[in-house]
Amino acid sequence: MTIEKHVKVFRAFVALIALFLLSCHHQSDNKPIPMMGDLKMGAYRVGYRTLFEYDRTRPGIPYSDWEGKLYRDHDPALGRQFQIHVWYPATGEGDPMRFEQYVHLMGRETNFGESEEQEKFAEERFIQQTNDLGGEGKFTTIELAELLEMQVFAEYGAHAETGPFPVVIIPSGCSAAYHSITAEFLASHGFVVVGFSPKGRFSWGMEISTLGLETAVDDLEFVVQQISNLPYVNVQEISLAGNAISSSVCALALAKNSQFKALISLEGGLPSSFEQRLLNQTQVYAPQNLQVPMLFIYAPHPSIDPSHTFHLVHSDRYYAHFPKMSEFAMLNYGMFDAVVPDIIGEHEGGTKSGFETANKLMLRFLNNVHGKLDEPLFTDDFAVKNNAQIDTTFILTSVPAAPNLAEMKVLFLERGMMAIDSIYQTLQSQGSKSPFSTSFYRDYRSWLAWKRDPEFSNRLQLYEMAYGSFPESSEVNYYLAAYLERTGDTLKAIHHYERTLQLLVTDEDPALGIKRKGQIRQYAQEALEILR
Repeated sequence: MTIEKHVKVFRAFVALIALFLLSCHHQSDNKPIPMMGDLKMGAYRVGYRTLFEYDRTRPGIPYSDWEGKLYRDHDPALGRQFQIHVWYPATGEGDPMRFEQYVHLMGRETNFGESEEQEKFAEERFIQQTNDLGGEGKFTTIELAELLEMQVFAEYGAHAETGPFPVVIIPSGCSAAYHSITAEFLASHGFVVVGFSPKGRFSWGMEISTLGLETAVDDLEFVVQQISNLPYVNVQEISLAGNAISSSVCALALAKNSQFKALISLEGGLPSSFEQRLLNQTQVYAPQNLQVPMLFIYAPHPSIDPSHTFHLVHSDRYYAHFPKMSEFAMLNYGMFDAVVPDIIGEHEGGTKSGFETANKLMLRFLNNVHGKLDEPLFTDDFAVKNNAQIDTTFILTSVPAAPNLAEMKVLFLERGMMAIDSIYQTLQSQGSKSPFSTSFYRDYRSWLAWKRDPEFSNRLQLYEMAYGSFPESSEVNYYLAAYLERTGDTLKAIHHYERTLQLLVTDEDPALGIKRKGQIRQYAQEALEILR
């Protein structure tokens, strides 16, 4: 008998057992579900449904695997494809589910049709991706068969509880099959959990670039629109959680939209210099635009350092280090390691306990954020129970942020530039090194220029503040020089024009393209020719 026949016989046998177990599913609400490990499930049953939606303002895209190969089995005219996974607190029974239903959805990311061919394709992708993440060829159809037949906690199409419930959105490049355990766990405790795969501009694979992050945020905003129509969703209470680069997608979404309540970086790349560079090349990623609680769950990695997020001073930041875990062990693989040992490589002491601890910590954090719990995140009791998995925890508390642009305009109209300077000085004294962002200075400068500062004195005062925060900015030096010139301080103007030309050589401000840099260089040189 060939290996393939052995696998088919084995799967058929396991399927018979699984069907029997599924027929008994939820006869007892306390019946253990092996896939959930030792996680203590909440008071709710969990329902699951898949939304297949099209964004008709953008063309459809082909599926691409991790190597970049394209599969053009889609209709571009239908629109950009979104497979949206929704787990929710439920009442009453739905259809029992096995893990294979999550895996098979991987074959329907860009073509929503359903066929045996797509199911086979999905299984092949799951095997390949698992090996790419550390399985190194050890994960085969035999190991996959064991996972596929496992019962999951959720029930398909179960009737939803009334709600509305707070929401956790998990953007993931790897489908529901990679974070379903976390989603089911959180949903059982009273959260609606939404998963989707952010895509690239031209294919399913997300682009690892600044533009890729911005495209992914557009996708996330579309998903929010779609789920806002669900009656059990509280759109005023949405938190974001991301693994790998998805954590930076979440951070950029927070910077653009103050609607979101919190961020969880689940072994994400957000605390890395590389992803911070990508984020800093956008217009909106600035400490002033991120003012919500953040939880950083991180493991040993040469590129990860919490200090890369210390500048986010307007957010309360909670850090927990898991010394025995790794990036993708924080996904379902952390639990699967107990079923298929070393599924994505060896880990000291296994990963099941670490995965469970991370999920409990996430739940505790979310309960605090959304008002279900009111106690410190890292209590002595929590530390004692989980010290085998977490060796370091610390908290960085937020400092106050400036009012928004609209409020700052009103303050000027009521009290003049003195009010703006007072806010600047107060925030600096409270620990904010850069009370206002560079984008604020640009916008406020333009607003003042419209008949509100004929003598240039207000804009001079504004850019003296800007220089105090951003002395290495060529644009800040240029405008400070220009307003010093217009108010008669020639010597200082010359100094800052000269400094402008020096800084332009290395300034990487994303707001300054080649054309804008050329204009500033020309204006500074012309001014110096006149003033010297």
